[in-house]
Amino acid sequence: MKALKALVIGMGILIVVGIGLVGYALVRGKQKPQMRQVTLEAREPFAARVPVPPGARLEQVTASGDRIILRFSGSDGDRLVLLDAETGQPAGTVTLVPDSH
Repeated sequence: MKALKALVIGMGILIVVGIGLVGYALVRGKQKPQMRQVTLEAREPFAARVPVPPGARLEQVTASGDRIILRFSGSDGDRLVLLDAETGQPAGTVTLVPDSH
């Protein structure tokens, strides 16, 4: 019986400490991120012709580093087309195939 009483008291203390920490976090508030100025270079606009597989649909466009990644899905699987962000020219193609395991 003493062990149960000690366990209940211990859990009560943990609840009080937890509520205190939540209250402290709410009062302290979230710090605002510092703003910094970023200068971007002006680039010449480009027009690119991207080969689209027959029957494929453009599912997603993502930018990563100096690449623009287009994800197409079609009857023959998914394909990633990588474009150079500077020129708009195709930089590579990745065809996703099912794992043979």
